[in-house]
Amino acid sequence: MKGYEILEKTLTTLKLDPVFGNPGTTEIPMLRGIKNYYLTLHDSIAVGMADGYAQYSDAASAVNLHSLPGLGNAISFINTAKWNRSPVVITAGQQDTRHIVYDPILSGDLLRTVSGLVKYSYEIKNPSEIPVAFRRAKAIAMTPPRGPVFLSVPMDMMDYEAENLHFSDVTVNTDFSDSAAIYEIADKINKSSHPAVVFGYEIDVYNAYSEAENFANKLGVEVYSEPLASRGTFNTENKLYGGDLLPASTLMNLKFLNNDLIIFIGGDITFYPYLPSQPFPGKEVIFVGTDISYKTGISYIVNPKIFLREAAKLIKKKGNYSRPRDFLYPNKIARQRITSGVDYTLFKAKKLFSDYTVIDEAISGSENVRATFGYGSKKYFTAKSGQLGWATAASLGIGLKNKKTLVIIGDGAFMYSVQGLWTAKRYNIPVKFLVLNNSGYNILKSFSKSYYPDMEGKDYFQLDLDIESIARGFGVETMTAGMDMSEMQWLHEGDVPKVLVVHTEKAAEKLFL
Repeated sequence: MKGYEILEKTLTTLKLDPVFGNPGTTEIPMLRGIKNYYLTLHDSIAVGMADGYAQYSDAASAVNLHSLPGLGNAISFINTAKWNRSPVVITAGQQDTRHIVYDPILSGDLLRTVSGLVKYSYEIKNPSEIPVAFRRAKAIAMTPPRGPVFLSVPMDMMDYEAENLHFSDVTVNTDFSDSAAIYEIADKINKSSHPAVVFGYEIDVYNAYSEAENFANKLGVEVYSEPLASRGTFNTENKLYGGDLLPASTLMNLKFLNNDLIIFIGGDITFYPYLPSQPFPGKEVIFVGTDISYKTGISYIVNPKIFLREAAKLIKKKGNYSRPRDFLYPNKIARQRITSGVDYTLFKAKKLFSDYTVIDEAISGSENVRATFGYGSKKYFTAKSGQLGWATAASLGIGLKNKKTLVIIGDGAFMYSVQGLWTAKRYNIPVKFLVLNNSGYNILKSFSKSYYPDMEGKDYFQLDLDIESIARGFGVETMTAGMDMSEMQWLHEGDVPKVLVVHTEKAAEKLFL
């Protein structure tokens, strides 16, 4: 078998299908056997698309990039795949090894380029290595904590032959359990006077929502979501849910002022911006999960789903918390109607899209998105890295698996990967885009308002984008919302990609201390 035939059989055996990419001349030799290929107009979008596809499918996905230039284009998205713990198998063509000593164009040290961003990297040296290298890459990508891996494939390897090959898929066991640890943690909970629970993204990864809710109900204390969770964490309709923790040490310390024990299950702490307070002074802190950072507290590597199921049998009721009702919310919605405020817009959107998966890149409005739509199994995704441009790309991968996909995105973020509309149109991926156009980088204005007030009015924080014309230029149906938001019904209808632009209030809220 020739190298390209070996590659095709390897990808098929490993179920690394489809392939997302933006190929160049160095990739043509390897694509001859690939049958299911989704083209994007920029390498970065291919990685984001594969990231979304992998997370929603709970499986590894495959990306094909164009040598060193394409890899460079995609670096930010590879970094996000790392932060999102997405099992993406990234490939790129390398120049023909027979003349690479002369540093031909498109050649370069691909492995060093991705160093620090992937869990594993390797360059194929013989076509007989392809089944082993790709099988190993998939296994490492899927091993918790999951993440991207990289394989460099020189052009000439695709036409060399190899025989006596073995092809097989690989599965990764994630049923990590530790009975002694579970008993020890349960004992700490039972001996505490007022524990608090923080759930993280792994609740969504392991589909542990029912176990999390049963555990929380039995304990009876307030529960929170980890700061800036990349996925859903808990049933936000439950009366025990106290909201998302903000990524600031001082605010977290205030939140846990009356707690003596804090248990993070399937999540971690995330900070931004810098504040001088050390996290959780005088508190006992426990982390349980398969993605452990050891930043603080005591950590136990246990599958969160297994832990919650078994610990619920051992813990005692420690409280009777019930989230207070927000009586001001209806008034806020009513007041924002005139200005098409973010909360009013999201309120109208939820009436029609409550059963959709939300891809969030509203940035200055992300806290509002989380609060309005809440969490549920595979119902919420965002870029943990803080990158812009990810949502459009990721939604295309998710949209291939779920027709009910809604992107809520700011005008500035929308422009980062607007070429994704072409892919949506070409393959008729029925993603709906709700663009919150506030004519500026409001997250920068808000940050400046808190820390650098002389910067808030800078002209390069202001935008004047004709989003509607840009979207129509890619052939995607587009409308502008009026004050009554009746166009929201139009956005909801049909199985084709659509864009609805809402011109929201321009004033930046103070989101930072």
